Parts: sequence; structure tokens; C-alpha cells
Amino acid sequence: MKTKFTFLLVMFITTMTFAQNGINYKAVIKDNLGNVVANDLIQVQFRILEGLAQTDVYSETHSPTTDANGVVILNIGEGALLSGSPAFSTVDWANDIHYLEVSVNIGDGLQNLGITEFKTVPYAITSGDKFWDKDSNHVYVLSENIGIGTNSPSERLEINDLNNAGISLEVPLLSNTSKIEFRNGLETGAHTFYKIENRSDNLRFEIDSDLNSTSGFQNKMTLNYSGLSLENGTRINEFSTDGTLSGNSHNAVPTEQAVKEYVDNKTPVLFKVRGSGFAVKDIDGGTEVETDIWAVEVYDTANSFNTITDRFVAPSSGYYFLHAVIRQSNFVTPAYFRIRFNVDTASQYTTIVDGDTVKTEVSGIYYLSAGQQVYVLLRNYSVGEDERMDGSGSWFEGYKL
Repeated sequence: MKTKFTFLLVMFITTMTFAQNGINYKAVIKDNLGNVVANDLIQVQFRILEGLAQTDVYSETHSPTTDANGVVILNIGEGALLSGSPAFSTVDWANDIHYLEVSVNIGDGLQNLGITEFKTVPYAITSGDKFWDKDSNHVYVLSENIGIGTNSPSERLEINDLNNAGISLEVPLLSNTSKIEFRNGLETGAHTFYKIENRSDNLRFEIDSDLNSTSGFQNKMTLNYSGLSLENGTRINEFSTDGTLSGNSHNAVPTEQAVKEYVDNKTPVLFKVRGSGFAVKDIDGGTEVETDIWAVEVYDTANSFNTITDRFVAPSSGYYFLHAVIRQSNFVTPAYFRIRFNVDTASQYTTIVDGDTVKTEVSGIYYLSAGQQVYVLLRNYSVGEDERMDGSGSWFEGYKL
């Protein structure tokens, strides 16, 4: 028959270690007289309490038999759950401080032996399952994906947040370095490793492609407050939208649109148009009319000739060479005619020719503004006479210098 004791000396010698799925608990059980309770069936109850309010978050009971020295070795987390207790894996060790309450029954009911605070709980316990390993200087995981803000990471490390997700690398001194390396494959062969490094206030983009030597990473590009510089050449500090490239800068890179605008403006402007059939102009003496007889486009590289108005429209500002020829088909007449461009000044008028001259022409170099129109004018210097123009033998042409 069991002897009943009113006081128990438990945890006279007590140790706790942390196993993968529980907490190892070892104690020597003695009675109130200090006698070892040897080879006896006892009951041990554990309660894990959370926070200053000591809320019961886990309760279990064990029914071990002490050995010849009164020792019991138990694993907290593997006992029989008390009614209503959640599972051991639900204990949120990282959430708050935790306490252990131990009660022992050696025959006369459970005796509460007090409450002790857990001072240290390894991460293997706080995570519920042990995915991390540790050696003397490293904590590591070999085969699991790690999620921060997600419970279904698809990469070795995945950070997810509704607003902001980032990684901060900080070192105390400007001369220190913070870096990220990208390595595909082993350090053999002719493939390349990449590294982004912040060193001495310069963000450096480096590669290591000579992996069979000791040359290591070589800097290929540097970014700082002055701009971007490549391994060789001038530092770049601007993406320019200036389609004229008028800045003539060594530090600006033109955008695609700027290059297109520049090339379009540099495309040679060449045009030539002809007449078709005959055109008769009734010109009173001392008046002039426009020779709008250009019905056939020979070529027009910049779509600069308006076939509706029969006028050339300068696509951009600059100097142009223009040339026009009017072939006449008149009866012999004493009348005198000449042609000119509307942009001519008086000193650039063509020579006056009489009506039986086969053809007359005008040419010159002119500065035209973008959008400026040019056309050919025919003038009669005599009493009213008709001018009969042979369109097939007349043309208007020009190009930008």
C-alpha cells in the first residue's frame, strides 16, 4: 500500500533540454522526508502558461515509473492532453513570455510544485517544427523555401507584402561594403558570376568571367550621384529627348524617339515633278501667274511636294537648292516673259526672254523655314499675250543641302 505524503520534494535535481518536437524534462522524485521514490508509478502534470496573466495555453499529463534512483525522464509535448487543451504545436513561443507549472501525484493527489519561467526557447521550438540547423557559427536551412508575408513561397526566399516588400543591407561605415552576388554553376569553366556592390558611395556592377584565374570580380559599370559610367568611356548622366542633338553632349544618351526625329530630319529631301500636256495662261501685261502645272511626281523622298496645291513645302528649316524649267510652245511674239520663285528677291529674277524662246529656267540656293511654301511664278512684260506652256517639257526640282 502506498504511503501518503503531504509534501513532495520534486525537482531536487531537475534539468530541461529542448528537443525537436518537445522539451526534455528530467527530475529526481523524493518524498517529504527526502527519501527517493524509487520504482514507483507516479503522475506528472505539466501546464504551459502564457503572459503575465499566465493563461493556460497547453496542458498534459504523464504516468511514468521512477527508476531505482527516483529519476523520471519525460518529454513535454508528448503527454496525454488534458480535456480542452490545444495541441503543443499551437504554443506561440515568440508571442510572449511563457511559464511551466509542474504538479506531481505519488499517491495522495496532485501537488502543485510551483511555476517557473522559461528563460530560453530555441528557434526550433518557436517555429513549431525544426527546419533550421545550427553549427558553431551558422544557422541554416538546406531544403526548404522560406516565406516572409506568404505561406506558399515558390523561391528559396520570397517576401510578400500588400504595400512594400524590400531588403535592406546596412553597414556602419562609408568604406564598408554591402553586396548581392549571383552565381550560376560552380567556379569552373568559362561562365560568369555577377555582383552588385555598394562600396565607398559607388554602386558597382561587377562580373567574374575568368573563373580559372585569381583575377576575381572586375568592375564593368558604376553608378553614383554624377551619373553612370561603364568600364571604358565617358560617364553618362542623362537620357536626352532632344531630336536635334544640339547639345553635342558626351554625357547624354538620346532616346529612341530622339534618334528617330534626328534621322528623319537628316533624311535627304529630294523632289522632282513634271507637267503633263499643254497649259495656256492668259497673262496681261505687267502681271504674273502661278505655274501650277505639276501633275506628275517623279520622286519625293520626304513627301514634301503638295500635289494638290502644286507647291513644295519645306519639311524642316535649312538651305535648299531649287530649280525650275518652263518649256514654251508659242507662236513668234514680241512679248517678253520670265519665271521666278515666290521666295526670290528682285535681284534674283531670271532673265527676260521673248516669246519664241524655247524654254526659260530659274535656280538658286534659298534658306527656307520649316513649313514654308515655294512655287513658280510666270510674268508677262508686254501687252497682254497668252503664254502656252508645254508641261511635258517643264519640271520643278530641288533638294536640301
